Amino acid sequence: MKQETFLITKATTEDIPAILEMYRRRVLYNNAHGIPQWRLADVTWEAFSQLYTIDDYYVGKCNGEVVCGLFIVDVDELYWPDVDKGKYLYLHKICVDPAHAKKGYSDAMITYFKDKGRKEGYPEVRLDVREKKVKLREMYERNGFRLVTIGQFVPEFTTALYHYVYAWEQEKQLSNYDIEE
Repeated sequence: MKQETFLITKATTEDIPAILEMYRRRVLYNNAHGIPQWRLADVTWEAFSQLYTIDDYYVGKCNGEVVCGLFIVDVDELYWPDVDKGKYLYLHKICVDPAHAKKGYSDAMITYFKDKGRKEGYPEVRLDVREKKVKLREMYERNGFRLVTIGQFVPEFTTALYHYVYAWEQEKQLSNYDIEE
């Protein structure tokens, strides 16, 4: 049996065709299963380039093949307009190729995101998700994110804002100890 090697790295320009194909497959899969999320026009490099650069993108590769990815940035003017650039890290457009779904790659990418924020000294990391995306919201909550608020930031849908605060980890560790008096 062939051993699978999974690695998360910063994307390069050579990864762009595979990244775009992964998003295209995700959009087609979601549309075929009645799960609207993005339109094909939303997942072109021209569309991504309005807010992000290739340096913001991280890919998960299994045996060298792009199977998942996400953008990580230090500013989010749409959903967190009152927060200065560089105060927190934000996750955007997490995607797993439908051919590689249900293998734990989403959790691995979220863990990578949280670890990156911790290592770089951020007090917390943040993300947004459409309010009605129950499965995605459950995935983020399973990974320790807590709801901050739900709001109407764009006319088309309501959005749930989440954060993961590193101080919670310390509180959880402290609560695991019995205190004797």
